[in-house]
Amino acid sequence: MDTNLSTARALDGPSLPARVFSQAVLFVRTILRLIGTLFVIGFSLLPLAALLVALPAVSPNEAVLTDTVRPARSWLVRSLRRAFAFGTGLVVLVALFAFAIEFTSRLPLPPGGQLGTLAKKVLGSAVVDLPFFPDDKEPPSLPSGTTWLTPKELLERQKTLRQSVAKPNADPLLRAEAEKELAKVDAELAERTPNVAKLRVMQDPVLAPILAQPLWTLLPPTLVQHWPFVFLIVYATDLGLLLLIGKVPLSYNLRYLWVRRRDTLLTAVVFTVVVALVVVLLAFVNGMYQLNESTGVPGNVLVLSEGSTDEIFSNLGRSDANDIERVTVDRDAAGRPFPKPVGVQRVTTGSDGKPLVGADGKLVPLPADAPAAVRDKAAYLASRESFMVMNQPVPVKPGEAARRRLLQVRALENPHVAAAVHNIGLYPGGKWFPPNSVETVGGKTYLACCVGEGAAGTLGEDVGKRRLEPGDTFNLGDEDWIVTGVMNTQGTTYGSEIWTGVNNTVVTGAGRGNKYTTMVLRMEDNTDAASRAMASFLSDNYTQVKLKAYSEPDYYKELTKTNESFLVCIVIVAVVMAIGGVFGVMNTMFASIAARIKEVGVMRILGFKRWQILIAFMLESLTIAFVGGLLGCVLGSFANGFEATSNLSGGQGGGKSVALKMIVDFQILAAGMLFTLVLGRLGGLVPALSAMRMEILESLR
Repeated sequence: MDTNLSTARALDGPSLPARVFSQAVLFVRTILRLIGTLFVIGFSLLPLAALLVALPAVSPNEAVLTDTVRPARSWLVRSLRRAFAFGTGLVVLVALFAFAIEFTSRLPLPPGGQLGTLAKKVLGSAVVDLPFFPDDKEPPSLPSGTTWLTPKELLERQKTLRQSVAKPNADPLLRAEAEKELAKVDAELAERTPNVAKLRVMQDPVLAPILAQPLWTLLPPTLVQHWPFVFLIVYATDLGLLLLIGKVPLSYNLRYLWVRRRDTLLTAVVFTVVVALVVVLLAFVNGMYQLNESTGVPGNVLVLSEGSTDEIFSNLGRSDANDIERVTVDRDAAGRPFPKPVGVQRVTTGSDGKPLVGADGKLVPLPADAPAAVRDKAAYLASRESFMVMNQPVPVKPGEAARRRLLQVRALENPHVAAAVHNIGLYPGGKWFPPNSVETVGGKTYLACCVGEGAAGTLGEDVGKRRLEPGDTFNLGDEDWIVTGVMNTQGTTYGSEIWTGVNNTVVTGAGRGNKYTTMVLRMEDNTDAASRAMASFLSDNYTQVKLKAYSEPDYYKELTKTNESFLVCIVIVAVVMAIGGVFGVMNTMFASIAARIKEVGVMRILGFKRWQILIAFMLESLTIAFVGGLLGCVLGSFANGFEATSNLSGGQGGGKSVALKMIVDFQILAAGMLFTLVLGRLGGLVPALSAMRMEILESLR
């Protein structure tokens, strides 16, 4: 009976607990294998020369730089070999990056750019943001209506309140409220700091500059700003070292790529398409960055009313403009004194007291040696402007649904002053609109304006032209307008704008006739230091009216929230495409290796080491990636100069619709080539490892 029962249990298979345990073990093994695979793939991004030098750290009896190595029979010898190999590999890695950084720093590369911004965004966290420094938890007995702030938020709140209290032009009631709130924040910090390591580190004058700063600030500036070039030079130097280290059967691999040219071509096409798309997307964002950087004039100060996040929300009284343009500053933004006070640049005036326009249509500058009487009568180079957005019906064909568009209109008190301040000129054949913004042609009266190139193209499509020209007309605000000139706005955000006068009846009818939204001041010393000093003074120390002023380059740099969103989207798209590309390369390389198993065994018999087999197949994958990526960069470069439209936004409302040109520069091409080489490395490592692990006898069967 017992024998029959045991037999029945055996036929039924393992018990339920045993099956559960077996499945759990299988699951854990699968997870560990996945982690191991990801770990190995991650290592493939490091220079192969450094990994090969460090190979004895994993396999102490493997010879790399010599033909043979004496077997390590004791634990001590193996440990010493591992430690030496690991240290040597680390030294080679550091040396490669040091050489690449130094070499890149000597290249004539422009500073900044979207790739540097991307690096700062990725490395924007500090050491104290890691899990080793956790935030303190919110107490369960927090009073109702009280907001619990993290250590970082608490210190930022303290800094903001201190700035509010220190403002000389702050409202007394608001300053008293800020002082009261600051006292509460200081008390909370004093209570929480002893129990929170993160707060102690962030307030430590020695540790904070290291552990509480973004990681990118701790890296060499060249590595942050031009990391694609650095990595490309690292990989190029790495290839040279690999060819010097030992014999690699390159001719065999290249010959095999030609033999299987159909599969090689199809795999290269995948790289071409992926890299071309990435280059085009980066060119679009690059065009937006270049547009922002080129629009701001270093010596210009953009003045808005306090609390405004964009021109469209600002309101400045006309009576305040005269006082603002007369301000001078004697210290820079950091409080250091200037050699002499700096104010707004002046220009010569005519007999009517208005800025004098020369025969070339430009303002006549004030001579440096002009007597005091002449200087006192001189006009300030300060553009008074009203920015607005207007709704315009779009002409449609019969039967099509009605559509409308938004057009940006900038009303100016004096177009010649605005042109001088913004460095904007007119194309030949055009002229600036008259002071009353009215032009009479053929007995008919029109509202006069000048249009940017982007706006001229948009409105020109309505009448079947590439762009409007002087003398062309259009309808806006139920009035007929005439173009007196097309502005040369290449590389600026003004290309999508229509410029007219503040006396334009459509402008006055919209309520913008008696107020300005913006003042733009050109400093005598046309430098960033002068404009930032003036902006700081007007924002913090000017007492007659509350203002928010920016150095113009800084203002347009703030309008990059959209750019950052595009960059994030591009990274996501690139990752998705990279996953597909990596698996495609893996599939091709696995098939290639499977067809050459016996050939691998023959190479081993001829004396090729395992690491030489690894490098051979890795270089085969990188060759396909390089050729495909190079073609992708060539195709993507055709997008250079293409026109597109987008929106610039500071992330707090407002923004500007702009016409831009895609820009494919050396940084974009470097990023494209780096992208394709990374794909080749990721896709080629695992198949190459499988070829390296083959035993000689097993591969020859």
